[in-house]
Amino acid sequence: MSDRPLRVIHCGTGVAGLQALRAILSRDGLQLAGLLIHGEKHEGADAATVAGSGAPCGVLATRDFDTLLRTPADVVCYMLLIPDVDQICALLASGKSVVTTAGLMLPGWHSRETEARLQQACREGGSSFYVTGINPGWVDEILPLTMSALTREIRHIHILEYADCSKYPAPHILSIMGFGRSAEDIEAGKLPDLAVMREFFTQSLAALAQGLGVQLDRIEDTREYAFAARAYDIAAGHIPAGGIAGQRWRWTGSVGGQVRIVQETYWITAFDLGAGWPASGDTDNDTQWRVTLEGSPSLRCTFQPRYSFLGRALETVPDYNPSGLATAMAAVNSLAPVSAAGPGLLTSADLPLPRGRLAA
Repeated sequence: MSDRPLRVIHCGTGVAGLQALRAILSRDGLQLAGLLIHGEKHEGADAATVAGSGAPCGVLATRDFDTLLRTPADVVCYMLLIPDVDQICALLASGKSVVTTAGLMLPGWHSRETEARLQQACREGGSSFYVTGINPGWVDEILPLTMSALTREIRHIHILEYADCSKYPAPHILSIMGFGRSAEDIEAGKLPDLAVMREFFTQSLAALAQGLGVQLDRIEDTREYAFAARAYDIAAGHIPAGGIAGQRWRWTGSVGGQVRIVQETYWITAFDLGAGWPASGDTDNDTQWRVTLEGSPSLRCTFQPRYSFLGRALETVPDYNPSGLATAMAAVNSLAPVSAAGPGLLTSADLPLPRGRLAA
């Protein structure tokens, strides 16, 4: 392997995207080659200025995708909220591997055409494509796959997410997920179409099953709501009284008529929303995941991203969020192994375990 740094193009400057950009700029062995943004505010600005950290690096932010496509690079950290398949295929065909948090973990589950396009682009460019993140990604694929190494058999997997959205400083929580909207909006079918979100988690269930040697026959999902008893503000905006304050999704994956994998997500903007919803004191009043493998033996792992478990002062970097940073680092720590992998569509079962670094 070459001793030169891995040349990275970064796309996306949301909450997690900014954290990834900061990590790329500060990480030995990585060299930022380009930065794609979407807003006019930072057009032409130095990437370090966009990130709000460090001395100028000489890479200027651009909204011109074609310019980045022509930029020499080894791998792309693609952290847009919604995947643009045309862009991703163009990057792959140009010889750049792509690591993304924007879904498409097992694209053939929903679209054989999309899967074929991505595979063809990988063949043309000799490149690799990999999807990761905190969830979907690490919690619902890498963690249960790792836990499975301790089992003789697994009869059922249950993945439970409690996501405290009140602390996540991203306005798209309101606009895309429908928080704050009324029951009347639900009845009238006016909520945002969350088909992309549905596909993200459906594909992650299918990828987990595939990694454990099974093909799911069927995946179903349901969605329920809780409403705010009073008005209040969250980091992303305002929740009016009577507006959607919590969402509970449930995905079930079956084999031969038997449910084998379940993922439940509680996305809430407050605790104590009613019976069956997280109460004050649950999960330390913060985001938490719990993965349970029922089998021989049965195993359970609880995962909590936090600012600190030692009472350390909060990070002073703008927009710092533990879950957002974990999402970012799942991508950044995968750049090198994906770049070194053979061409094609990869899942976590195809790669060595991505890892971080211990302070020297």
